[in-house]
Amino acid sequence: MKMEFVTVRTGDIAGSIAFWEKVLGFAVARRLSPRPGMEIAFLSDGAGGQVEFIQAAGEAAYSGQGLSLGFRVEDIEATASMLKAEGVAILHGPTRMPNGVRLLGARDPNGLELGFMQEAKA
Repeated sequence: MKMEFVTVRTGDIAGSIAFWEKVLGFAVARRLSPRPGMEIAFLSDGAGGQVEFIQAAGEAAYSGQGLSLGFRVEDIEATASMLKAEGVAILHGPTRMPNGVRLLGARDPNGLELGFMQEAKA
């Protein structure tokens, strides 16, 4: 079994796409409208990870609670600086765990929590 994507219902698909492309470096892999009032976009990280955004008239968007998506980064300080420069809300960090792993938390425009992790340096 292999997880292919995570789905987020959004009230602003264009804003979600713009953020994930510009700030996180994802690219639109597919975009479709299966019925009137519904739009779907799959964005890819280029390494197999995808996030699907769905905007549908009359359907509730993600409420911003209880979900976090994690990203491995090479330089947590550079990531924090880039996020701040883009005006992204930083929730915590960067912090160092006792095992040397560094963590940073932020939010996307949908309220989705984004976790960033830098492995401990040997």
